[in-house]
Order: sequence, then structure tokens, then C-alpha cells
Amino acid sequence: MQCRRRVIQPLLRFAFHLFYNPFAFTYDFVSAVVSRGHWRAWTRAAIPRITGTRVLEVPCGTGNLLLDLIAAGYTPVGVDLSPWMIRITRSKILAKVPSTPLRSAQDEPSQGFPLVRARVQRLPFPPRAFDTVIMTFPPELIYDPEALAEFRRVLDDQGRLIWVDAGRLLPFALWSRVLNRALDAVGGGDQESAHRSFAERARELLAGGGFEAQTEWVRDDASIVAVVTATKA
Repeated sequence: MQCRRRVIQPLLRFAFHLFYNPFAFTYDFVSAVVSRGHWRAWTRAAIPRITGTRVLEVPCGTGNLLLDLIAAGYTPVGVDLSPWMIRITRSKILAKVPSTPLRSAQDEPSQGFPLVRARVQRLPFPPRAFDTVIMTFPPELIYDPEALAEFRRVLDDQGRLIWVDAGRLLPFALWSRVLNRALDAVGGGDQESAHRSFAERARELLAGGGFEAQTEWVRDDASIVAVVTATKA
């Protein structure tokens, strides 16, 4: 098992680097295929759990959740390190909401819709700038203590960190079972043990960053996804 992880993980890092950067144009297609069209619904599970009006999504990827947040009446802030993701997101926002003003990182959060290229470990915002920070299916940044420290810094003392992850297809159809098997191969576990341990791992991980967390499982007719809600400890 450990040998397999040592071989697979470097390959996955390289593949994800390509996926999030020069191949970012494939992101929406790939995420739709591997989730059988549930990806957008999974990420939207964060919206009912938002507190306050000042919302940050990091990383914002190709901007789909940002568009959903705008449609829900929010003026969110989007941050991503990938210039390819930022470019795609900017194009989507201007196409769907042409009247939306885009601003730079130097402006105040209230001055129009901000789309910022930045490292999560160095967020260009003042302390307690946001009521809610959202991350959906984050890459390895969730395991970075500096990233968690930044989330804690930019969150209001009564703010909320929302983490959506661990989406799975309910194995009714053959294709769903195949995709879940692929996820098992990557994660090195099975569906039952993965779901049983995710909440515990999330709680321990976020506790190390100064958060108290609880996990909900949100399901529809063919899938299930974890939504972790955390507050400052």
C-alpha cells in the first residue's frame, strides 16, 4: 500500500499541476464526467451554510461557484494562483454578468467583484475581512498549516470556514461503480472506510489550525458529498 502511494502521489501532483494550469480548459468537462454531472450540485452545497455577506472562495477554479454565489445575491471574492483559471473565470463572469465590475487585489473588498491571483499562504486581505471562506475539493493546500493560518486570519471572529469534499456517486449504475473504484485506487481506501474516516480526519486537521469542525453528509438521488463547517476555536 505504501509503495503504491509513493509511486502514485508524485504522478498525481504532476497531473494536477497540468490540470489546474495549462489544461485548465478541460476542468469543467472532466469534473462533470467523473461526477456524472453532480459536481456543480456538490459545490452548491456550501451556499445554504454561508454566514454574513463577505464571502471568499479559494481556490475559485473556473468560477462556477462564484457565478452561483452571484446568482444567490452575494458579491464574492475569488482567489486562485493559476493564471489559466483566473482567465477562464474572468471570461465567464464577464459573459454571464457583464455589468459586474472586476477589481484588483489592492482595492477594498466592498469595491466591486474581486478576482485575485494570489497564493493562499499570502492572501492579500486584512484580518477579519470575511464572514465566510469557502473551499471546494481543495488540492493539497488543505494540509498546509500556513494556508489554515491564513483562513483563520482573514475570517471574522464569528466567521465560518466551509469545506466541501469527498463527493461520491451512489453505486446504482455500472459507470458510477467504475468511477468510485477509480477514486478508491487514488485514495487507497474503500467508500465505506473513506466516509467513516473523513469526518474524523477533517476534525483533527482543522483543530490543528485553530478551528472546531463538524461534518454533514449531503445526498441527492444518486450521490453524496461531505460539507465541513468550521469556526474559530
